[in-house]
Amino acid sequence: MNTQINQSNQHITAKEEPDYRQLYEELQVQQQFTLSHVSHEIRNPVTLINSFLQLLESHHPELKEDKYWGKIMENMDFLKTLLNEFSSFNNSGKLNIQELDLSELLENLAVSSLPTLESYNVSLVLNIEPNLPVIQADKTKMSQLILNLLRNSSEAIKTEGIIHCSLTSQENYLVLSVKDNGSGIPVLYQEDLFEPFITHKQEGTGLGLPICKRIAEAHNGNISFQSVPEKGTEFTVLLPIRQPL
Repeated sequence: MNTQINQSNQHITAKEEPDYRQLYEELQVQQQFTLSHVSHEIRNPVTLINSFLQLLESHHPELKEDKYWGKIMENMDFLKTLLNEFSSFNNSGKLNIQELDLSELLENLAVSSLPTLESYNVSLVLNIEPNLPVIQADKTKMSQLILNLLRNSSEAIKTEGIIHCSLTSQENYLVLSVKDNGSGIPVLYQEDLFEPFITHKQEGTGLGLPICKRIAEAHNGNISFQSVPEKGTEFTVLLPIRQPL
């Protein structure tokens, strides 16, 4: 009798699992559609308002000296950033796959990021294992992932500090690590770190790390982190050297 009940329960569970997966996939599609629609509807008036503000400033240069004008432009910049983040999040799973030398890409991005990092008294230490294989990946998306992690680390460093960035191989994966000696992530905030639209930064959009997560997973990889408050944080991205057929 118990055997029959167990078999029946297993049958029900097995039958329900695909439904949950399908529901999750449908919610993901619905979320993408909603974000795309909202972004499109907001972008047009924001672009128009921004154009009028620039026109007004060109006719009245004295506005630049007004503190309220500065606040208006700051908030306009935030709106534009938010819309760009909407678009990036919505499209982070859509890939243009090609052969990619991740070592070369990481080195180029590190060099281009140095002036900005140095302006905040942040040093960047780069360590790339020699002769790493090329991978199948989307160059634009991988650039975005790396830059997001570098920016996240630099923002965690309050005055001056060091970011250690490395690229190595581990079995069938390339391992990208971005580690800082910044303020760390409070334990209370760690659970929802990759959830979209949740931010504990004053000027954050709450989409930077969720975008990184979606990009990594779209490449059949993953992202994880370790953080100790007041000591620093390390993000680790695993990317398969060969994509499954």
